[in-house]
Parts: sequence; structure tokens; C-alpha cells
Amino acid sequence: MSYPPYWAYAASYPYLQSHPYFFYPYPCLHSAIREYPPVETGTLRQSIQDYYKLMEEGYQILNKLSEQSFAYRIMAAAQAGNKQEVDRLMKTISTTASIQSEFSPSGIGITVDPISHNHSCCKLVMFLRWGS
Repeated sequence: MSYPPYWAYAASYPYLQSHPYFFYPYPCLHSAIREYPPVETGTLRQSIQDYYKLMEEGYQILNKLSEQSFAYRIMAAAQAGNKQEVDRLMKTISTTASIQSEFSPSGIGITVDPISHNHSCCKLVMFLRWGS
């Protein structure tokens, strides 16, 4: 009579999985199942370069929002619930990035995405508090 392999019982006996001395009986079999592709850092490096540009956009947004008159217009439009006006004002800040905004009585959330790429490499998200 042939019995199933030892690891087949592990799923049916949960106490074996939580035991501190439980181990997989055939580690070489387990590691041979999973192969990983070679590490390629080119995409990560490109994302980092693109993110530097998004951070510059973020600085421009913060500088513009720190102007008293612009901040007043954004907050007044948001308080009136005029999302189209808030979006229009936010789009005047940058022409090289897509800026989406959402607001509430406690603050504004700003998401900056690059326009120039077909794929989304990165995203800059900010939340600025303006109320309690």
C-alpha cells in the first residue's frame, strides 16, 4: 500500500503548520519549483528619473499654493463645491504633468502623474490640510 507524500498531510493538519519545529520535508523539491527572472534595474532607474521630474512639479504646486491669492481662490472654489473651478486652477500650475485633485472640508488631495509616457511609471500624491 502506498501513502501520499508527507507534505500532503500538512494542509489537513493545521497544528503541524503552526508547530515551531515544522519544516518542509523536501526543501530541494520546493525550491526547484520556483524560478525567478534575472534582476533588471533599467525600469526602476527610469522610474526614478521620471519621479525627479514629478517632484519638481510638486515643488511648483506647493510654491503656487503658498501664494495667498491663489490659495484663497482654490479654497473658495472648494468651499463652494465647484470642482471644475478647482481643477481648472490646478491645471494652470503645470503643463508637463496631469494633476488631479480631490478636496474635503479638512484638506485637499493632489495626485500628479506624468503626461509624457504611455505607461504609468510613478505617481506623486500629496494631501494638504487646510481645516480641522
